Amino acid sequence: MPVYSSHLLRYDQLKLGERVREIRQQQGVTLKDLAARVNTSPARLSQIENDRLHLDLDEVQALTRALEVPLEALLPHEETLPYQIVRDAESRAAPMQPALLGQWDGGAVASPHGFSPLADLFVGRHMEPVLARIEPSDERSFQFCYHDEEEFAFALRGRIEFRIKTPDGERREELQRGDCLYFRSDLPHGFRSLGDVPAESLHVICSTSASIAGGLDQAHYRAIAHDGQQASGALEPRAGDRLRLLRELHGWSIERVARAASLPERIVTRIERGDRAMPLEALLKLARAFGKPLRELIGLTATQQPYYVVQRSSEISSIPSRRRRTPVERPSAPPSKTCQPLIAGFPVKEMYPCFLRLLNVGLETLTLHEHHGQEFLYVLEGELELTTFSGTKQVHEVLRAGDSCYIDSTAPHLFRSWTRNPYSETSAEVLDVFWCPLGESYLFEL
Repeated sequence: MPVYSSHLLRYDQLKLGERVREIRQQQGVTLKDLAARVNTSPARLSQIENDRLHLDLDEVQALTRALEVPLEALLPHEETLPYQIVRDAESRAAPMQPALLGQWDGGAVASPHGFSPLADLFVGRHMEPVLARIEPSDERSFQFCYHDEEEFAFALRGRIEFRIKTPDGERREELQRGDCLYFRSDLPHGFRSLGDVPAESLHVICSTSASIAGGLDQAHYRAIAHDGQQASGALEPRAGDRLRLLRELHGWSIERVARAASLPERIVTRIERGDRAMPLEALLKLARAFGKPLRELIGLTATQQPYYVVQRSSEISSIPSRRRRTPVERPSAPPSKTCQPLIAGFPVKEMYPCFLRLLNVGLETLTLHEHHGQEFLYVLEGELELTTFSGTKQVHEVLRAGDSCYIDSTAPHLFRSWTRNPYSETSAEVLDVFWCPLGESYLFEL
């Protein structure tokens, strides 16, 4: 479940011209001779070697043939990393992207809010973290939608109204800075800023199966708009809507889906439209064709309560700390952090969000560790150092307030904080959202 090192590169970081010049000089080839071999002028080749011209693939291959070296000699060695870091400055500098909301009658509308992905390069992730800009809206323009099954939201700035349509009626909650909630996002829901300016929040959405690509084109944000016209009992996303959005995400036609699932085209079409009851056998075939679990097509049942849980910022300090089953401290060493679960009482959890206070302890008391699952960390305050591996090489990265990291927890890793203030007991405060297929009792001592 990697991030490829080439995902992180810009063209100017390839330094192709510099590599060409080094190889040419090592071989004792003159600028004029190499230019003749690739049918260009010495002046143009000089511009290439000084990285003043951008090359296309054919030109790169012509240079490798002329220098009699493999393509890998000019392109950087590909490495895989078990993590992706997104810097606060980068996420805020990038333009916010609108979410696309599918409609029951086809087509799509754009959400009024903006989103910036915080793990778009991590292949195989089960969580979709985004930084959100929540716009103000009036009652008439308030937008409900639904998508995947569970979502964690944390208010970073401003006052936010959360609304959700449940089988027991519509519910509303106001979130202040530092408040968070965990809810059934496959029920119609929506957010709006209660101020005159946009609010800001962090959202982590859980997918039953791992994503295979990045960005907001994922099914998580190809959500379905709820226009309020459906019957009150029709709050669950229809399997047909899920199937259609999944098909569009893959870029498949009805014909291709039918062929892959060994079903008649008319059956797939009628399922998407909701014109007939859902044959379970057909749904099993469709799940197999897309490589998705059946649950991702049919969703959860809407009868299980509560439908959401809110955790107020003022209450977090009183939450008892939990101990991890895979501690990072060496035997007999003092605790290096407090770990307070942010959400309790939610019946079906795919994610386990926690508030971490990392204590000021010596590095010699800590050790690398690994465990099943994945983690998303967002630094609220202080500095956090990540130690992990890229292949056989140990790497170190420092995260500061607003930076985030998504990591494959099966890779050996260590997060530690430090402060220049010797009198401080706490040196970093972090949101840490765990995803683990083995459940809560595997991660924490209950």
